Amino acid sequence: MTMSIDRAGLDRGRVASLLADAEWTLPMPIALETTTSTNAEVATLALAGAAEGTCVVADEQTAGRGRQGRDWASPPSAGLWMSFLVRPGSVPRARWGWLPLLAGLAARDAIGTLGRIPVGLKWPNDLMVDAGAGLGMRKLGGILAEASGSKDAAGGEAVVLGIGINAALAAHELPTPSATSLLVEGGSVDREALLVAVLRHLVLRLEQWRHSDEHLTRDYRAACLTLGRIVEVSLPGGRIERGEAVSIDEDGHLQVFSEGILVSVTAGDVIHATI
Repeated sequence: MTMSIDRAGLDRGRVASLLADAEWTLPMPIALETTTSTNAEVATLALAGAAEGTCVVADEQTAGRGRQGRDWASPPSAGLWMSFLVRPGSVPRARWGWLPLLAGLAARDAIGTLGRIPVGLKWPNDLMVDAGAGLGMRKLGGILAEASGSKDAAGGEAVVLGIGINAALAAHELPTPSATSLLVEGGSVDREALLVAVLRHLVLRLEQWRHSDEHLTRDYRAACLTLGRIVEVSLPGGRIERGEAVSIDEDGHLQVFSEGILVSVTAGDVIHATI
């Protein structure tokens, strides 16, 4: 029999205070007690012309989603469940594949400011922690990037970045044996501070992306656990590429050396990648 854990909802006043201290100039986050999906909420706001930086965070998602439509467990007040609106503007569509990668990097940056949990990135969208003692990698969180299909008054398109981080889930609440949480790893479960840190680092990484700053590529490569490993990538049509992941290129594509050929894989094409 599993225990029900009563947790406090997000402290909106504290979030506002922390953002004021950070001299936040983008829209204030919209905090909800419950929603079906924060990505769906932000996509709706994008259709109404919402500005870049519009953010929705919820204590609970009843229909949270991961990549390929997979369910994402989002128990009440147990994690950071948030979505952020990006208006790419003049950035070429070929570089949009960086968006889930930079969101993961920003989340990793944020977690690092609050504790010493060694978080790595599994290309293209997972936050991973080495469980040690031969237990392998455990998933701490994930990213879901979705083009909303909406445009602002100037005709600019929109991308919604969903970020989910398991914060206060106890071991018995984890959805799979391969999952973990900040609580389980001994890290900070201060969701208000985590939200603000993610927002701040997300803005910094987006600025690097807009200016094609080489530090973004360098930092992602340094944090990426996929590189140097043998990977198996499932692609549409049942095609599978197996080989060594050797690099991330300037557009955020994974470079896989397979059967003597260098294959470039985009985040949008990959169905599943194992390392």
